[in-house]
Amino acid sequence: MIKPRFKLPVILFGVLVVLAAATPAWSLGMEDFGNKPIRGGNYESWPNVLPVINDTHRVYHRWVNGNETFFFRGDTDAVNESLENFVKIQCDIKEVVLRPGPTETSDLMQTKTVEFDWKLQLIGGIAAGMQREDMGEKIWVTHPVMTIYIGRDISLDRLVIPHGVQVTQIAELQARYAEALGSSSKTVRGWACGNIAQLDPYNSAAMYRIAKMVTSEDKWVALNAAGALQGFGAKAKPALKQLRDAANSDDERLSKRAKETIALIEQAKPDEEAEANHIASIKAIAVFCAARSEN
Repeated sequence: MIKPRFKLPVILFGVLVVLAAATPAWSLGMEDFGNKPIRGGNYESWPNVLPVINDTHRVYHRWVNGNETFFFRGDTDAVNESLENFVKIQCDIKEVVLRPGPTETSDLMQTKTVEFDWKLQLIGGIAAGMQREDMGEKIWVTHPVMTIYIGRDISLDRLVIPHGVQVTQIAELQARYAEALGSSSKTVRGWACGNIAQLDPYNSAAMYRIAKMVTSEDKWVALNAAGALQGFGAKAKPALKQLRDAANSDDERLSKRAKETIALIEQAKPDEEAEANHIASIKAIAVFCAARSEN
């Protein structure tokens, strides 16, 4: 059975645009659709990355201040071929993240939806400089990261991950981002809220972590926490008290975002089948990773 499409990345990108708008430095972005070959002048930090970038299965590409993501649509054979190229990138760490799918994202203006099965993220420029923030390295990793969404046309049974890559599961990312919530940097804390929310829309513990940030004294962090809660849908109903308090804030943006989130949560309906499928996929990924580590 194909699992229900995971739509959270579309919502969360809007949250991160709010984050990006917090300072003038975080305002530059560009995108393109399709698989037109990209030249390699900007990728000298990752020798041999171009075969991964220019895979013919690429459907979308966006760049925001050095935070660059390439999105691909294809089956298990296609992603296996991409993994063979990924492992050839010359760098110390190459990370593969396995997540439940299928999934989709949106364009920069959120006017178009793009379905994809795996993505490659490269961080350089201004975004890489954010590592200098307290715990910034937990949010902005400068090694290549390929995220594969299990479901639709990607099957764990036929997935082949080469030796020489670090394989990461959702639980490990949850722990990484949860630690970043304790950063002294409001930028890191705000981005951590968005990163946690987009991992698992059914994780109550993650939801409570973000709900706590809605009460942050820093209104900008609270703003992004309030927006991130949208992705949890009905699961975020226990956070309505914090959101209603935020809706009464004298900060206009926070009040508006909290009211929008309240409306979405109150209208949301539980989807037990989608949740069960999501949890089953997480468990299957854990079994896959355990078997891989034994070999």
